[in-house]
Amino acid sequence: MIVSFEHNNLSCDNPDEFEKVIKQLLSLGSAEIWVSENGDRDEYPCMGILVNSTGVSLTHFGEDGSCYASCGEDQKEGFVSFCGGQYEVQAYQIINKADALKVLIDFYKDKGRSDSIKWDQLY
Repeated sequence: MIVSFEHNNLSCDNPDEFEKVIKQLLSLGSAEIWVSENGDRDEYPCMGILVNSTGVSLTHFGEDGSCYASCGEDQKEGFVSFCGGQYEVQAYQIINKADALKVLIDFYKDKGRSDSIKWDQLY
């Protein structure tokens, strides 16, 4: 599995290595991260990850062309910005970093959407 961050591709050959890398990246105050089998953003399935100081937004892009966004427990109104305002997502799509870690470990195992959170189908 390849974790892409700031134009670098980090190869993770086992679940423990993947978890260590993801934990480090989720601890950042701001980040855009991509996870896929070969590090290509046009490769499916893949997971897009936005991190800020308060939470994480996950987007799962499936092999079938589907796109799902994470759904947090709080159904807050409005938008949350990431990466210095480069991205905005619905506030209800933000999950905590511990839940994001679990979802990403599940993705490492089977490339699917984890059942540990709710998902909102975007298309």
